[in-house]
Amino acid sequence: MELMTRLKQASVETTPVDIANNLETLQFDSALSAEEVQLLHLRNRTHAITVSSCAQATYFASVLHEARQLKKQLKSPQKRTAKILQDREPRDPLKVGIIGCGRLGSQLAHCLLTYGDMNPKDLKISTRRPETLEYLRNKGVDCTHDNIKLASTSHLIFLCVLPSHVQTVAEEISDHLPRASIVYSFVSTYTPKRLKQLLGTSNVIKPEYSWSEESERNSWNCNINVNSALEDPEIVEKTCPIGYKKSECFVMTQEKLAEIMIFAFINMATTLRVNKEDALSILHIVMFEDTPEDHLREEDFIRNSRDQTGMFPRFQLTQLTEVTTSVLKRISTCQPLRAAFLKKYLGLFDNYVQQKAYEMLNGNM
Repeated sequence: MELMTRLKQASVETTPVDIANNLETLQFDSALSAEEVQLLHLRNRTHAITVSSCAQATYFASVLHEARQLKKQLKSPQKRTAKILQDREPRDPLKVGIIGCGRLGSQLAHCLLTYGDMNPKDLKISTRRPETLEYLRNKGVDCTHDNIKLASTSHLIFLCVLPSHVQTVAEEISDHLPRASIVYSFVSTYTPKRLKQLLGTSNVIKPEYSWSEESERNSWNCNINVNSALEDPEIVEKTCPIGYKKSECFVMTQEKLAEIMIFAFINMATTLRVNKEDALSILHIVMFEDTPEDHLREEDFIRNSRDQTGMFPRFQLTQLTEVTTSVLKRISTCQPLRAAFLKKYLGLFDNYVQQKAYEMLNGNM
């Protein structure tokens, strides 16, 4: 208890202080006209969506990476966690690619390396101006302008380009996407169905956000950077697709995103030749902390399977966005599953904060 108190104190003491925070004349909105002030909610909305996007994508990448490591430990379930912690190098790391490295792409890259604990050599970025990413190159990230190379070698691809560039990018990479690759799109104007047509794959994820006049009355601090936001557990909880603070959110994420992430995980398990029993076991470890209260079951995914291999079929994610599955019904109504999902989600960022505070505390000793 004493150590935890000291860690929390160290975390508070090292939080940067904005000396201009209470000076009204130095605030962003001090020089705005009355008409412009009415549009400030758009700035808050954009910031909230960016924070949510980075948090959710980092969580998803972390889950897939952890699952790939757990696959190697199926024969000894009791030693899975300990064995993974002992391995200095991941045995089968998740290969991630980011196409487009503007504001969102660069912030996402930083979040993956910081909170997702991703090895820089497992991250590729393709952008029209790779020379501007020297800070990422210095970390060991492969920064190029080669969409085809990135698409053909990545398990998970984040699409962070402008809507006007989607058609060109799709023409480049559609013939080079491995069947098992997952495309995670942040392009707001392209639906999953349209992306399937352009990319030739149904393994597409696209988070959907919503807001209302009522939600935009909620407080949201858009003056802090993404990193600071993700080190605040209250903000992180508001970004979780399955959370208990929906009424406090500035922008809300549809719970459908959690469902699609689960099905994408199952697709990856099938690609890795993991049988249904083991796939569900790993799913509950990496997404639900192996909560004993309740589990998703095979019948939540399929009713009758003719597959003789013992594996789940490959699900078309773009079709699932248009229907309500038993999986969504379960995670929407089962409180133990919801609580476990949220705990795992929050833990990803809280673990980093705890480690950071611990290192600072030791450095001061």
